[in-house]
Amino acid sequence: MISSYTVGIYPRSEELIEATRKNSKNLSSFYLREKKEYIAIQKKAKLGYVCDPLLDWDDIYRPFSKLKSVKLAALNRIYETNTFYRRLSFDGPLDDAGNIVKSSLAISLLPKNRTVCLADPYTIADVHLSAKYTKREEFTLAIAKMLRKEIDTLVKSGFELVQLVAPSVAYNEKVDFGIVKNALEIITRGLKAKTILHFYFGDVSKKIEKLLDMPVSGLGFDTMLTPISSIKKHSFSGKSLAVGIVNSYNTKLEDKQECITELNSIISKTKPDEAFVTTSFDLQYLPKDFAVKKILRLGEIARGVRSA
Repeated sequence: MISSYTVGIYPRSEELIEATRKNSKNLSSFYLREKKEYIAIQKKAKLGYVCDPLLDWDDIYRPFSKLKSVKLAALNRIYETNTFYRRLSFDGPLDDAGNIVKSSLAISLLPKNRTVCLADPYTIADVHLSAKYTKREEFTLAIAKMLRKEIDTLVKSGFELVQLVAPSVAYNEKVDFGIVKNALEIITRGLKAKTILHFYFGDVSKKIEKLLDMPVSGLGFDTMLTPISSIKKHSFSGKSLAVGIVNSYNTKLEDKQECITELNSIISKTKPDEAFVTTSFDLQYLPKDFAVKKILRLGEIARGVRSA
């Protein structure tokens, strides 16, 4: 058995979607009820780490719109998908950071084995705007300092695993790994929690060697886009490895035994300090019923894999 968790935002039910469209007076109770359902499903699946399904987050960045110096900007396409996010403009100091994410989570519903998912600083600086921080490195490091304040609060609140999703690192052909590394050092130096840098929306096969040098506990991969064969070429000694083998792109349910066999092979080849199995990225693009099946299958797969 290896540990397990899901990445990112979960799908809203049709009932919840309708309630958000109507801006129902009891919308918060709809969110709460559905969050309870998803958390119960994660527990039923016996996932190693349980997360808030983030149903009330319009996108992974939106909570930071609550910062005093941040303004909402135009809608922008999420990479090459047919979905959109709201760009944020970071136009001043980020001194009021520290409790934004915590206040946006249903912490009281979560068990002790809890995880949280945030975008990494490089991605945030890549897809958002700033009138104050005109140089990319300056902007990225400012975001990293803001995130560190948020993460420190979360760790004090019992979060043991911090997922940092890094789609821009995967998607962009040219990446300044020096900036990525410096930003991550701000986040992880002295941090008393595990950190997994997770890549999707791009094949990082040619970047893995440099990514293994990043100051995080481990790396996570969307294996629909980064081939497992390329991951197997590298040693993960001294690092954790999270394998996104449960496909968040379509509704087809994974063959449990095939996934278990593949994961045993990956772990044998890469020899990570710790191994995780997870989703390739957010489940939010699937219908709720299929997302539930994927979560339960994820747990079944994890229980069948030999430990790292």
